[in-house]
This record gives sequence, structure tokens and C-alpha cells, in this order.
Amino acid sequence: MTRAVEEAEFLLPERKARIDRAVANRTRTLTVVIEALCDPQNVNAVLRTCEAFGVQEVHVVEGLMKVYDRNKKISQNADKWLDVRRWATTRECLDHLADQGFTLYATHLDDGAVPLAQLSFAGKVALVFGNEHRGVSEEALARCHARYVIPMLGLVQSLNVSVAAAVSLARAVERRAVERGRHGDLSEGEATALRERFYVQAVKQRSRIARALRPG
Repeated sequence: MTRAVEEAEFLLPERKARIDRAVANRTRTLTVVIEALCDPQNVNAVLRTCEAFGVQEVHVVEGLMKVYDRNKKISQNADKWLDVRRWATTRECLDHLADQGFTLYATHLDDGAVPLAQLSFAGKVALVFGNEHRGVSEEALARCHARYVIPMLGLVQSLNVSVAAAVSLARAVERRAVERGRHGDLSEGEATALRERFYVQAVKQRSRIARALRPG
């Protein structure tokens, strides 16, 4: 019996079922890139959104301002359940994703952008969200395969980055269910490893558990 299975015995059935359901809806073929945000709290808000929509891996390109730091009040501990990869430059991040076969979509307001509803999510997709003031960088735009906009019906032309991420991911999950048949797509091995990791992370009062598991 593994340590993860032993600790899972301390979980309430409802909690364990919730973790199992979350893992079944997890994916690594849809990801988010957060490029050089000025406000680290916006990063925390986007992480919370990503976790809510089953996106397991998130990429954070550090900006010139204060680097990202976790804020449990805003993220609601979402980063605990995610794989957050930090990058020094946009080029390194996007080149890595392109090499992994990801199609890159950037939020950007210009004449060449298409509505969010027209994007396909049949393959591996990375959504790129830019700086709060400057938007997505020219370097990122040059590497992305498409630019998209979220249609606005009011007088404002933009949304807060965490809201834009939420709208985009909601659409992506919907389209993946149609185009791929389902959203969650971890392999059996990936799902097992992630489930065991979540069981361990979900168990509280670790010192009590350690004493209970200690021989003799």
C-alpha cells in the first residue's frame, strides 16, 4: 500500500469523490500563458480560474514589475493543485509550447483578430494573456497562430485579465467537449499520479497522520 493510499483513508468519502471527479476532468492539452502581468494578484486570480476549469499546467512569464507571489486569499489555494511553470522570457515559453505541438491563441484587439467563438480547440491549445496595460507583447503576437477578441456589447473595450481568462476557458471547455468528445484527457498513468498527489495534499493535520503511520 502506497503512502498516498494510506493517507487517502483519512479523507471523507465526499472529499475523495470530489478529488476523483476533478482529476477525471483535468487536462494538459489546454493551457494558459500569463505574460508579464504588472499586478501579481491578477496572476493569482487567473490561477484560480484555471483550476476551476480543469487546466492543470499554467505558464507564467515574469515581468519587470514585482514577480508573481502566491496570495491564498485571492487564489483560494488554487496553485496548490496546479503545475505552475515560470519563465524568464516570452520566447522561451512560447517556443517550448510550439515545440510540444500547441497552437497559440493570443487575446488582442486589432483588425486581424477573430471572435473567440470562431477558434477551434480540437488540438492542443495555449491561450496567451498579456500585460494589463500593454496587452500581449509583439514578440508573443509574432509567435501566435491566431489573435482573438471577446465580443463586447457595451461601451468598454476590454475585460480584467482574470475575467477574460474565465470567458475564454469556458468557451474552450465547451468546444473541446464538442470537438474532442470530452475535456478531461489525462492518460491512466497521469491520472493515477495526480490523484495520489491530490490525496496527499488534501489531508490535513499531517503531524497527526505521521504519528498514526509510524511503526510501533
